[in-house]
Amino acid sequence: MKADSKMPPKRKATLLANLLLAGAAASVSDAAIISIAPGNVSSSSEIGAPFDRINDHLVDGSGLVSEGHDGTPDGTMWLSEGTCCGGSQDFDPWVQFDLGGTYSITSIRVWNYNEVTGGNLTERGVNALTVQYGITDGLGSTVPGITNFAQAPEPVTNAYAGEVFDGFAPFTARYIKFDIDSNHNGDNFFYGLSEVQFEGALIPEPGSLVLLSLGAMSLLWRKRRSAE
Repeated sequence: MKADSKMPPKRKATLLANLLLAGAAASVSDAAIISIAPGNVSSSSEIGAPFDRINDHLVDGSGLVSEGHDGTPDGTMWLSEGTCCGGSQDFDPWVQFDLGGTYSITSIRVWNYNEVTGGNLTERGVNALTVQYGITDGLGSTVPGITNFAQAPEPVTNAYAGEVFDGFAPFTARYIKFDIDSNHNGDNFFYGLSEVQFEGALIPEPGSLVLLSLGAMSLLWRKRRSAE
């Protein structure tokens, strides 16, 4: 006589909970550099043609040479309009990134502004700031421990590997904003960055995770039935 093949509700609930936890743990353990789509970066202002120092260059890999970043600004960096050249006089600069999904963020890597066309233009790089984040574009939380970006080294070199921040506890976000307070004593209230990378693992939508877990539970149930 076969044993009762019905799984007790309490055991079924426990199995489902374990599968959900396992799926969630797996989803945040495989961190990698997050690919951000063009158009998913916004800023308070940017210098366009003919200089082409727009916010999309922060995430498109332009200017990167292996692990370093070269000093050619046009087509590779972002620079706010500041108070120069008939711009909009941007006194409250910021940059915001839409990651395109919800991630567990484990590190942030920043190449500060490192223009090499003349003068001490690395001083235009971001200094004091607040890094805000949230699952919605309303943000609402702040990453602790990140208060300043170091000035890019001089002389500018292709070996400039940027600055890595990973001393924070992983946080969950789709949107991340750099709310900038100062530069490194640069001219004309310019604020700039060369490249930004976020590392993390995609967190599946709750509905998708439940479906995956139910599918796994169904396979286990069928395996058990066939073994009886």
